[in-house]
Amino acid sequence: MLKSELQFNPRPTFLPGIKQLEIKPMDVNYFFNDETGQLITLEAEFRPLGFETMSGEFIEFNIIRNAENLEEDFEIHEDIIIPMDEYWFTTYEIQLYTFSGRPVFAYSQFSWGDFFNGSREQLSLFLIWRINKHLSISTDIEKNRIKLPDGSFNTHEYGADIQYNFTPNLFSSIFGQWNSNDDEVILNFRFNWIPKPGANLYFIVNQSFDTGRHTWIGTNTAVITKLIWRFEI
Repeated sequence: MLKSELQFNPRPTFLPGIKQLEIKPMDVNYFFNDETGQLITLEAEFRPLGFETMSGEFIEFNIIRNAENLEEDFEIHEDIIIPMDEYWFTTYEIQLYTFSGRPVFAYSQFSWGDFFNGSREQLSLFLIWRINKHLSISTDIEKNRIKLPDGSFNTHEYGADIQYNFTPNLFSSIFGQWNSNDDEVILNFRFNWIPKPGANLYFIVNQSFDTGRHTWIGTNTAVITKLIWRFEI
C-alpha cells in the first residue's frame, strides 16, 4: 500500500464570512499485490476548493480518480455483470456539512460521473437531532442510479437510529435499516453498561426481516450477551 497526501488550509481575511479554505492537490491511496506489483485498487482525490464558514458550516468540491482491477467477473446486481478487466474512472463530488455543535446537524453528498464501464449518480443525506443530553434521533438515506452496458438499476437505503443515555456509563440504542437491493430490514437493539473502569456488559439483539413479498417475514434472530470484568489478584 502507498499513501500520499498534500493539503493547504489558508485563512483568507479578505473573504467575508469565510474562516478557512481547504485545498487538496493530492490524496492518493494505492493498493497493489506485494508479489506481482499488480494494481488492486487506487483512489486519488483532488479538492480544488473547500471552505469553512465563520458559523461552522463546511462545503467541498472533489474530483476523484478511481482504478479497480477485477480479476473475475463481478455480478453487481441481478443479471448485471461487470466483466473482468482493469477499470479507470472519474467521479465528481459535492459535500455539505452544518456545524456539528448544534442540536441539529445535517450532512449531504451528491456525486456523479463514470462507474466501471458505465455511470453512477449517488445522493447521501444524514440528519441527527440531539433532543437533550439523554436522547438523540438520527436518520440517513442513500440513493444510487447506476447505468451499465448490461442494464440499469436504482438502489435505495434508509436507516434510523434512536439513542438514549441514562448516564455516561449506561446507554442503549435501537437501529433499523432497509435496503432495496436485498429487500431486507435489519433491526438492532444494544444495551451497554460500564459499572466500573475495565468492566463492560453488552446485551445485543439482532433481527432481520425479508420484505420482498410485501410483508415482513422474520429470517434471522441473534441474541448476544458479553460480560467483561476485571479482577485484581
